[in-house]
Amino acid sequence: MACEGRRDEDGVSLQTVQKDVSTLRALLNKAHREELLDRVPLFPILKKFKPRTRWITQEEEELLVANAAPHLGPLIRFAVDTGGRRGELLGLQWQNVDMKNRRIVFVQTKNGDDRHINLCERAYQTLLSLDPKDFGPVFTYKGKGMKSVKTSFDKARLKSGLDDVRFHDLRHTFASRLVQGGVPLYDVMHMTGHKSLEMVQRYAHLAPEFQSKSIKVLDQFSHNMGTVDKPRLRVV
Repeated sequence: MACEGRRDEDGVSLQTVQKDVSTLRALLNKAHREELLDRVPLFPILKKFKPRTRWITQEEEELLVANAAPHLGPLIRFAVDTGGRRGELLGLQWQNVDMKNRRIVFVQTKNGDDRHINLCERAYQTLLSLDPKDFGPVFTYKGKGMKSVKTSFDKARLKSGLDDVRFHDLRHTFASRLVQGGVPLYDVMHMTGHKSLEMVQRYAHLAPEFQSKSIKVLDQFSHNMGTVDKPRLRVV
């Protein structure tokens, strides 16, 4: 299939291919409706995109920060502590930081809304270490706002032996730690800026006593049904 070939040759993700196919199908359907195209060709059925669920442990985080360039370390910490997307973090301005009330605002996020985040103690200390100002970009390199972290982050993760870690996984780490700490998925959804629970369901199995509570329900039901008799041995 051409779509699968593109994935193999160009190394693009299945999600990207799905978006491209949807766009192309819409264009061809429009051309067909306007009688510019005799028929719309059939498109291959792609398997459903499986969301990535990689997050880093505390040990991996320490290793990553230790091997990161000086300007990257604080950004890694802040990403883990706020769940910000890369673009949101690099676009964060001091005028959107409220040090007094320990809050920040990610402006014009991916879903189109502003997102307010309360800062944990470490995130607050990270901002203090960056010498808070009245305006300008929060995360800088050589005095200018950081535009990209691909090169520096790739160097840090490869040096740390974390070949499969991407910057976006820091956001997954934020969400997974909240769930492991007992924060309800509904709250995690709002803190990460998702519109529905669908994207945070991937973390459900991390909730404390996720299976043990379910098993207790079965145990209670079983008790009402009596005990199971041991099988009798048949004497031949």
